[in-house]
Amino acid sequence: MRNHIMTTHPQYSKEELVLLLRSGNEHAFNQIYTLYWRKLYALAYQRLRNKQAAEDVVQEVLAGVWQRRTTSLINNLEAYLATATRYAVIRQLGKEHAVTTETEQASDLTTDEMHDTRLLWHTLQKEIHKLPEKCRLVFQYSRELGLTNKEIADSLDISQKAVEKHITKAIRALRDHLKLFSFYVIKIFSF
Repeated sequence: MRNHIMTTHPQYSKEELVLLLRSGNEHAFNQIYTLYWRKLYALAYQRLRNKQAAEDVVQEVLAGVWQRRTTSLINNLEAYLATATRYAVIRQLGKEHAVTTETEQASDLTTDEMHDTRLLWHTLQKEIHKLPEKCRLVFQYSRELGLTNKEIADSLDISQKAVEKHITKAIRALRDHLKLFSFYVIKIFSF
């Protein structure tokens, strides 16, 4: 069944969708939503095995596409959406794992240690988000999604050498910003 919005407006090619999205065209976004919602839901559900969590992930991804429409470096729409969904699934699993792990380890960790662990995690995420967009995407694709340098290069339409430079830059920046937490890192990972 076709969405009423889509029947009153022309169907755009994937390249046109990206260009129109960047200019804030709501019809292009609606077409992206209609074209990809089920595919992204299937991808999220396959990993999460939870309808509500999968729906939440897809909503987060598509809302993020609209919010970052003028700044995102989208070259291949399908690859971008699939990667964003995988990353959102990983974040969702991380949240679920953190709750489970916190509950299991609560008896082993002191309140101060639990606070330090949370502080380190939030600080790390904050510093990752401060990285320049392409550098951040490369780092997240590499370290959080486990993509190869070639897969990252293809997805972002850059050279593998550029991927390596972005990863090096990200690691250096994070290491410099997190020096204060080195004691906590040693303490946390010594369990």
